[in-house]
Amino acid sequence: MAKSTKAQSALELWESLAKAYEAVRRSHTKHLYSHKLTGPQFGVLEVLTAKGSIPLKRISEQMNVTGANITCVIDNLEKEDLVKRVPSKQDRRVINAEITAKGKQKLDKIFPEHVKNIQSFATKLSENEQKTLAKLLKKLAS
Repeated sequence: MAKSTKAQSALELWESLAKAYEAVRRSHTKHLYSHKLTGPQFGVLEVLTAKGSIPLKRISEQMNVTGANITCVIDNLEKEDLVKRVPSKQDRRVINAEITAKGKQKLDKIFPEHVKNIQSFATKLSENEQKTLAKLLKKLAS
């Protein structure tokens, strides 16, 4: 079955995106595993550091995952004393999550390594190429 040039270009784009994502994901996962964290756990710590105490529902929206998934991630982070659940002062039905001092300390330790890991991939592109790719990926994601 013959493919049009547009279809072929789209398939090549998909393959390139998938390969690049998988390479970055594997490296990121390996790095986090060495610190006994998963990608979603790291994501929650990042969100809580940036946003402060926020409802679990907002965390799931920020990370584009289900509420059930966030509940499990928060449960596991809470067991390690990296986050805590705090009832909302405005609405008793809402439960917020907050990063603990231990969680902040862990993220502060991991984050510089995380940035270096990303930079190791990014240095394959010039600074201008990085900006162009980021712009194009944002356009694709919208």
